[in-house]
Amino acid sequence: MPPIGYNYALVKASSDSDNITITLNWNGRELNLDRKKSETLNVTLARLKRSLQKNSNPLSKRQTNVIDVELCDQPTGKCEMWRKPKKTTDMCDTSIMESTIENSMSASLTAITTVVGDYSISFLTNMFKPIEEDKTLEEVIQNASFISVNDTLIQVHTNVFRVQEVRVGPRAMVGCPVSLHVESDGHWRNDVYVEWLDEKGCILHHGPIYVPTEDMEGRHIKARVSHKQLRWNVVNSNYCEVFDSPKNRWQQERIVAFNNAPVKNSLLHLQSKQGGIRVMSFNILSPTYVSNEEAIDRFFPYCSPEWLDSSFRNPLILREILLVNPQVICLQECSTSAYREYMEPILSQNYHAWLTIKNQASDEGCCMFLQKGVFDVLEVQGISFKEEIIKPEYRGVLTRIGAANWLNYDPDTYFNRYHTIFQMCCVRNKLDDGGGVLFLANTHLYFHPHGRHIRLLQAYVLLNELERFKRQCGNKHSFDVNVESSTIICGDFNSFNTEGTFQIITNGWVPYDHEDFDYGLKFGYERFNPNEHNAKFPRGRKEENASRRSDSEERLEVPNCTGYQDSYGGEELPFTNFVKTFSGTLDYIFHSKNLQVKRCMPGISQEDAEEFEGLPSKLYPSDHISIAVDFF
Repeated sequence: MPPIGYNYALVKASSDSDNITITLNWNGRELNLDRKKSETLNVTLARLKRSLQKNSNPLSKRQTNVIDVELCDQPTGKCEMWRKPKKTTDMCDTSIMESTIENSMSASLTAITTVVGDYSISFLTNMFKPIEEDKTLEEVIQNASFISVNDTLIQVHTNVFRVQEVRVGPRAMVGCPVSLHVESDGHWRNDVYVEWLDEKGCILHHGPIYVPTEDMEGRHIKARVSHKQLRWNVVNSNYCEVFDSPKNRWQQERIVAFNNAPVKNSLLHLQSKQGGIRVMSFNILSPTYVSNEEAIDRFFPYCSPEWLDSSFRNPLILREILLVNPQVICLQECSTSAYREYMEPILSQNYHAWLTIKNQASDEGCCMFLQKGVFDVLEVQGISFKEEIIKPEYRGVLTRIGAANWLNYDPDTYFNRYHTIFQMCCVRNKLDDGGGVLFLANTHLYFHPHGRHIRLLQAYVLLNELERFKRQCGNKHSFDVNVESSTIICGDFNSFNTEGTFQIITNGWVPYDHEDFDYGLKFGYERFNPNEHNAKFPRGRKEENASRRSDSEERLEVPNCTGYQDSYGGEELPFTNFVKTFSGTLDYIFHSKNLQVKRCMPGISQEDAEEFEGLPSKLYPSDHISIAVDFF
């Protein structure tokens, strides 16, 4: 809160609202008015005068608690002394006009003036000309720079939002970005300075992203957030202790090897007219699946609960992301809490960001980050598999693959438990001299090893909806999808490269009688036992399914899709998922054939993965390792 006597006016006017909110801080009292845009100024001024007259004595106990019963609440809480920020190159330029305001404001800081009786109030332009009182509020706000109250000038800040609370943590770790949480009454990121201080008040860093160095271990840090325009709006966070972080040798080694790897095709690289794009895909292990002892005992009995705790894992996840430094980040199993408390506050400084949740019960989903300096976002879309697959256009597909013969199949309810979502976006690459368009997709397919029929069907729907999305974007933004665009698909596909899911993505089709569809004949959504992950599933066909076998030469094809290439093709990783009872490659980055792979980030050895029996561990925050590819 500002010091007593510091006067200001805030106006909030949204294009999607019929109302305008006016907040007037006058000699330590705050008045909040919510008025219609169509209201004339004379009506608003009369309302302001009545409110001020009713509260002309700021020392009244009743009035310090409630200023205006109908519209205004006196804010509570401890006021901090106003501190004028130091001059920096980022500060707004001063002017004669601002000097006039400063002189008027400093006069009001000397004492609280009790005014009894009538008030003289007017709205003024930037040339200090009174605005006509027959104007609507909407017209007034477009031209108002000041409010004059009894000849005291008060600057009007339109659509400027105050910082209300600042928090850091809950855990700060050496080498990991510290999470900064700023509560405000609107968008604040471009309106504040952030300083990081130690327990002695010494400034450690300027800027929203701070990574503690080794010499800060055991020390305490806090953040100080100062508003660029509302100079009194300075809020300090709590202090947070800095802990040591595990030193992960192989994490550093594989990222260094990735950055220094030779280009696969140097000739194509030299001929490329656009800057490179680094794409990262990472299943970060949702806390939903390690939230109780039963889940830990089933999946990660070898991992200490301390290492599974989100406050330990999330900083390490962010460390991995910042070390890789991609332009595109596709996350799977990103929980709402991880997104709101860690990923979004830190990454959205430099990335466009959005999260698509599977459902409220799991509270996790897919998250995509796109670097602001590289991409202009044209369109985004989130699609639910279980909602799409029951639409009439997919009935014919379900018939041809023999879904009616699946165990416990009911067309109205069978897919309700499969919550897979697909994230899609269309962006324009600023680094491409030709203004090329890039399509991106992110997903996490059904996990059960015996659910191959579900994953294959999910992959088909993903590709089909992606093609539809591409055509819609091409029509809307007037470009030829086949000539002027490229596509990248990331995710945890929970599939080996020998399965139908991989085949339909790389070929654009599978036969209607693909063997993976037979998994539906005996799969009953049973409880998953990780010890049986590699067990062979008993397969067989029902006799009534013979008619489908006669059509085995016919294909389940994705219209307009000729397939995508595996970015790691020829350099396949031995595993991307490694737990004590299973290891295998389940994560992929696929790309259209008009993109070229420059280099791929290497994996890790089995020996490194087994140092703590499996992943996650003290050294690494997820059971999946991240994968990344440079394209040109």
